[in-house]
Amino acid sequence: MVVQHNLKAMNANRMLGINTKQSASSTEKLSSGYKINRAADNAAGLAISEKMRKQIRGLGQASSNSEDGISCVQTAEGALAEVQDMLQRMNELAVQAANGTNSETDRRYIQDELDELVTEIDRVSETTKFNEIYLLKGDEENKGTYKSWIVDYKTVDTPNPNADIHGEPTTKQNYIGHNTIYFVDDAIDNAASGTPVSARKVQNGNDITPFLNPGKTGVNADYRGFMGIQVNKQVAAANTALGTNQTVIDLIYDATAKKQINAARDLYLYDQDTKAVIHIAKGEKMNDYLNADNGIADGYLLVDTLMGTRVRDELNYDFDNDGNIEPFQFLDGVTIEQDRSHAQLYDADGKKVSAMALYKYFNVDGDGSYEGGLFTSAQADPLSEIKVGDIDVATGMSLIESYIRESSVEVPKDLTFNLHAGADSDEPNKITVEIENLSSSGLGVNKIHSNWIGIVDDTGDLATDMIDVVADALKKVSTQRSLIGAMQNRLEHTIRNLDNVVENTTQAESNIRDTDMAEEMVTYSNNSVLLQAGQSMLAQANQANQGILSLLG
Repeated sequence: MVVQHNLKAMNANRMLGINTKQSASSTEKLSSGYKINRAADNAAGLAISEKMRKQIRGLGQASSNSEDGISCVQTAEGALAEVQDMLQRMNELAVQAANGTNSETDRRYIQDELDELVTEIDRVSETTKFNEIYLLKGDEENKGTYKSWIVDYKTVDTPNPNADIHGEPTTKQNYIGHNTIYFVDDAIDNAASGTPVSARKVQNGNDITPFLNPGKTGVNADYRGFMGIQVNKQVAAANTALGTNQTVIDLIYDATAKKQINAARDLYLYDQDTKAVIHIAKGEKMNDYLNADNGIADGYLLVDTLMGTRVRDELNYDFDNDGNIEPFQFLDGVTIEQDRSHAQLYDADGKKVSAMALYKYFNVDGDGSYEGGLFTSAQADPLSEIKVGDIDVATGMSLIESYIRESSVEVPKDLTFNLHAGADSDEPNKITVEIENLSSSGLGVNKIHSNWIGIVDDTGDLATDMIDVVADALKKVSTQRSLIGAMQNRLEHTIRNLDNVVENTTQAESNIRDTDMAEEMVTYSNNSVLLQAGQSMLAQANQANQGILSLLG
């Protein structure tokens, strides 16, 4: 018998510690419901489980994404249903207006309702949105696609009523320059300095015929023409040698008078209040017309003669009517055009083509280019067909542009966004949704508005051709609604599949990570028994050495 080492107690204590740890582990698994609570429980199982959890949670969010996608396309589809109803009403009005029993006044009443419907289509496209995404007006940040809508016939050779009276050009001329022109009587050159002379203001689009002299390379001899320019704020000091720069100096200090500034050359000022041009002779005082910075004071505009050295891009005109712009040494660009009267084009069957139907002969879904099929005579013979690439000899422009007035409208590209319907970043997990621009311009019904072409005429031809315009728009909306419906059905299948994968993957993850409660309870009970037995054995082992004391007695 020994007293230094109690091996029985040591063994009992060691086994008790093992059982205590196993009991604690079993208690943790039963309490948490997981048989893997830390990597030490099952290193490989933990890695597999976490990978599955990533997939499960990602797929759950993907299912939610798809639900949001359905809500989004349903919003668009609901708005398109209203647009389609409006187009159906427009079709009714077109059929009504095409009837020969209606007068032009009747068609004006119908036009009023059409204008409101076109405006409402634009309003719907501008305001329909889902979570701040505008669904029907295209991709506003991805512009650059232009559709050219042919809006009306051009006009040809409108006679100028003053041709015989004043010797003006035989056809009316319009000014199409960017700078405003002020015409005054040429007596202004001999008027006393500071004397205002009444001016006639001509802007882009105004008739400029009265101011042209067909026999001379310039404006009519009865007028002087001026254009607005910027004041040259350089002020030359007295007695300074200006040299070659003298022609571009506007103002100069007067050496004999304090703070007095004189005109360095003949200057002309337009008084915006009196609508008059004032001639300030060279050397005359300018202080009354200047601000503190020696710039032109408010209410005045510095102008310069059309023939001046600092004025460019003013007037070009075919004075001898030979089809060529006269070579003016100070001119650059064409800024006069002839006003024109209505011309008529025909289709291959000799039927008149109204302005409403012109779009059929142009690539309206592309660059707006002419595609052929129009004739200049009702006989529609091959010689009268306007072919692609034909050039108007008189103007050097394409021949079709001699008959058709074209206006370009910017139409944003289709709205495109992706729904992420998967747990991974792979491209197949992206579902692309595309919605066309369905404004009035996108549908092609903007030409129905009275601001464009409208249907008001005395024949009903415009209304008749409008029926086809509305039919094309209805087809476009129906196609888009069909695509949206197909997308919704697809997303519903996607959601069901995602939910199924989540369910099965969750079951697999549960098999790896969840505690089998029945099995663990058996383990826990066994550990409890062993724990109690170990405690009892440790107590017995500690009592064994007490017998040694009897030997000492």
